Amino acid sequence: MDRPSKLNILFPTGSFYPAQTGGPDNSVYWITKALMQQGVQVSVVSTDRGLSPAIPRDKWLDQDFARIIYTKNRIHYLPLKLIGCALRKLRNADILHLTMIFYPASFLMAILNQLFYKKPVVWSIRGDFDPHMMQRSSWKKRLIVLLIRRWLKKKVAFHATCDAETQYAKNTLGNDIKVLQLTNYMEIPDPIEGKKAPYLLYLGRIDSKKAIENLISALDRSKYFRKSGFGLKIAGDYGSPYGRQLADLTDQLQLNDQVEFVGHASGTHKQKLLAEAYFLVMPSHTENFGIVVAEALAQGTPAIASIHTPWQILETKRAGFWVDNQVEPLAASLDHILQLSAEEYESIRQNTRPLAVETLDVHANIGKWLEAYTRLKTSLPDKV
Repeated sequence: MDRPSKLNILFPTGSFYPAQTGGPDNSVYWITKALMQQGVQVSVVSTDRGLSPAIPRDKWLDQDFARIIYTKNRIHYLPLKLIGCALRKLRNADILHLTMIFYPASFLMAILNQLFYKKPVVWSIRGDFDPHMMQRSSWKKRLIVLLIRRWLKKKVAFHATCDAETQYAKNTLGNDIKVLQLTNYMEIPDPIEGKKAPYLLYLGRIDSKKAIENLISALDRSKYFRKSGFGLKIAGDYGSPYGRQLADLTDQLQLNDQVEFVGHASGTHKQKLLAEAYFLVMPSHTENFGIVVAEALAQGTPAIASIHTPWQILETKRAGFWVDNQVEPLAASLDHILQLSAEEYESIRQNTRPLAVETLDVHANIGKWLEAYTRLKTSLPDKV
C-alpha cells in the first residue's frame, strides 16, 4: 500500500523512555524509534516522571527516537504543562496517539482535539479495561467511560494488543467501536552471553494484579523447590504495602533463604537478570500483553505465563508454559520445570529467541503501524 510522503504523529504520554515506570515507557519508545527510521515525523510530549536529573526539562530535544520534550509539572496526574505543549504541537500533527484510557491528560487531549482540531486519534488501552483494573476507583472510571461512550468512541480507533483486550474494550464501550489490534512489538536486544544460573525470576511492577503472592505460595507447595538449590529473584520496587506483604509472606513461609527481593532493575542489570534466569515467571491475574515475557525470550530464557495473559504461543512454539495462576497449578508447573533434564531444557530454550525475533521485532513489523496510521490520515478508519 502506498503511503503519503510524510506522516506527522504526536504522542502525549505520562512518562517515556529512558524512564522505567511501566511497560509503555519502552513499548511506545520502540514504536516511535522505528517510525523515525521510516521517515515519519514523531513528536513526544511527556512529563519528567522517572527521569534522572541529568536529562533537560522543558526543552525540545532532537533524538533518534523522536523530537521530545520532558515537561516539569507540579501535579503529575494532571500535567497542565504537558497538555499545553501537546496542544501547540497538535495543530500540525496528522495523527494523535494517546496512551492509557484513564490518564486525565489523555482524556482531556481527546476532548480538546474533538472540540478544536478533529485530528484522527489512536488510543492505546494499555490494560485499562481489564475487569481487575476496572474495579479500582470504579466510580471515576464509570464516569469517564460514560463520557467516552457519549462523545468520543466514534472518533477514535482504540488500540488493543490481544483478543482479550479487544473484547474487554467492546464489553465496556460497545461492539460498534473501532479497534486496531496490534501486539506490542519491541526492539530485540543483543543477547548477553553467559551461563544460566539456578534461579527463577519475577520482573516487573509489584502490584496485586501480578499475583506474586500466588507464586511465593506455590514455592512453598512445591515438592522440589526447597531442596532443588534454586531460588526466586523478585525484581521491582517493593516499597509499597503490597511489597511489604510479599516480604512478610516470604518470612512466614520460611523461604527467606531462597527468595530474594532485588529491587528495581533496568538497563544492563535488567538484561543480565533476564539472560541468566532459568525461567521467567509471570503469574498475573490479567495482562494486556506482558512485555517482560518478550524481553526474557529475547535473552534466551523460557517463561511460565498465566492463562490470564495472551501468551498461549509459549506452548504452541514450545518456548515455555501457559498455566493457571492459582497456587496448586503453579506449584505443579514449577515442579515440572525443576525436573527437566538438561536436554529437555535446552530443547525449550532453543525456541525462545527465534520466537521473539520472528513475531515481535518492531522493525520487521512497523509497516503494520504505518498502514494503520495512513488509513486514518486518509479518512478510512472503518478499514483499520
